[in-house]
Amino acid sequence: MGDHQLRWTFHSTAMVADYDAAISTLGRYFGLRVLEYSESAVPEVGRRGGMTWVGDNSIEIGQPLVAGAGAAKFVERNGGGVHSVAVQVADVEATIEHLGALDVAVAARPDPHFFFSDPRTTGGVFFEWADIEVAEDPRFGAPEPAFLVEPLLEVAHHAFIGAVVDDPVRWADRFCQLLGTEVTFEDRAAGPDRPRIGLSLKDQTLALFALPGEASTALWGRPYRRSRTHLIGLSVPDLDAAADRLAAAGVGLVRRADDLVVVEPGATGDVAVALVDRLLPGDPRTAAG
Repeated sequence: MGDHQLRWTFHSTAMVADYDAAISTLGRYFGLRVLEYSESAVPEVGRRGGMTWVGDNSIEIGQPLVAGAGAAKFVERNGGGVHSVAVQVADVEATIEHLGALDVAVAARPDPHFFFSDPRTTGGVFFEWADIEVAEDPRFGAPEPAFLVEPLLEVAHHAFIGAVVDDPVRWADRFCQLLGTEVTFEDRAAGPDRPRIGLSLKDQTLALFALPGEASTALWGRPYRRSRTHLIGLSVPDLDAAADRLAAAGVGLVRRADDLVVVEPGATGDVAVALVDRLLPGDPRTAAG
């Protein structure tokens, strides 16, 4: 067993009430394509769905299959949405040992090659840790799947995964310790409408936002009362043009700012999406480029 090592994002994860509807709308608007599909009745997974590809990274889309299991409870409570952050590590056993030394427990281990840590020890943000090499994943040499339909927008990058937390700076320090990574930017003046701090996931950014309180629905299209992952950021070449195209197609927008467009979650199968036209400061792809 080696040392814990973060490799890159495995996928962001969204749990929704209707997998087919989410796949269809995200494909039509943003060019999302299915990489693999499976059904699991194991309660710790309990979903139909699988990994997809959009821009340059993966989102897992799942629909609950097992009544009373975690995925079903999440959808019942929230109506669906961004569920967790999954990361690729070099060695799951080394990661379990690393997290245990930092008082983070394993909540469930459905398979020898991946596990979920207890969100009560990570500020409410749910993490999955895996050393699986999925054959269909382009990062392991598979070709990107072809578009089934020509998407409305050209998406360049899976720009960031967003999470709302009670103290972004404190949790950024903690997550860097757990992940073995570093802060990429901090914006001390940011309100709850903007990311307060980001950290590297090696191939994109985990962006931490302050809990929005009563402003939540106006900012994000739904209430976020406690810490959790909440948003997938996708980058497009021209933000104004993208917003205009969505509006012309009848896609609702929660809000439109100079550097961020938040899409109405009901229009995307309850997968919360924000559009940007640049990567966040310090993004690993910018540093590598």
